[in-house]
Amino acid sequence: MKKCPLCYTEAKYRFGLGHTAAWACVSPVCGLLFADPQLDEKSLKHAYTAHYYPSNGNGNGNGNGKSTSYENTPEEILRQTFNRAESELGPLVGKNLLDFGCGVGGLCKIASEYGIRVSGIEPDANAREKALKSSDLRVNASLDGLRQTQPEAKFDIVTMWDVIEHLREPWKVLEELSTVLQPDGWLLLSTPNAASLRARLQRDRWENMVNPTHFYYFTRKSLESALVKGGFFEFTELRFPIRYPGHGWARQLLHQALVSCQMQGQLVFLARQSKFESANGLRHVEENHVAGVHAGG
Repeated sequence: MKKCPLCYTEAKYRFGLGHTAAWACVSPVCGLLFADPQLDEKSLKHAYTAHYYPSNGNGNGNGNGKSTSYENTPEEILRQTFNRAESELGPLVGKNLLDFGCGVGGLCKIASEYGIRVSGIEPDANAREKALKSSDLRVNASLDGLRQTQPEAKFDIVTMWDVIEHLREPWKVLEELSTVLQPDGWLLLSTPNAASLRARLQRDRWENMVNPTHFYYFTRKSLESALVKGGFFEFTELRFPIRYPGHGWARQLLHQALVSCQMQGQLVFLARQSKFESANGLRHVEENHVAGVHAGG
């Protein structure tokens, strides 16, 4: 019997994906969708080179004049997100930000426009080289590398933009990242919405299911469960209509309707460890949540 890697409740087979199979946790509290088996390290590295970060280092092709399969988020969408985050958090100028999985540095570039001091972590060597060449961004290959170069570093904001679905055990990474956040710091993360209209209609043809570098397919419910397991107990969804570049009025109206129905394509969350609870209180919150997960199973 397959077990959910997040809450350990029974998981059931959903459908095959060619490179793997999709499974769904049966717990109504968790409901995580996940890939099993995950690609091994060699296959995963090949997939990133082919689909994201070609060895020619330009970020726009695979070395043979072809485009990469999955493009970076357009800058205009990132600006809209930072505008919304600023309305929630107050002025961002002077804040320290760590972008975990910074890729070629696109989000950090936009963040710097708001007067934010930026650093990045990017394990892919091709992407890291591109980020270092294109800006003054400080990029480390890992969180351990950051601790070695900046042992006292604490950040006001940690971002994970379309990253959490790529991690083998994202709740463990969330727990590690919480150690470099200021006590009142915020996590800003985005991930494709597995409960979106497109995901429901396309199922095994949905591009985020087909993507071999994705190990998890989050809904609001499962993302909140992962955040709690990673040590974050205060979170809010930034749900707002995005003005997509190139979309006409009809597609904009459709997007607004999907946002109203909570079936838009992207989940964007702000989260932090509650500063209002004692350590014992935080453990109590987590214990109650975990108990609910198992009761739901």
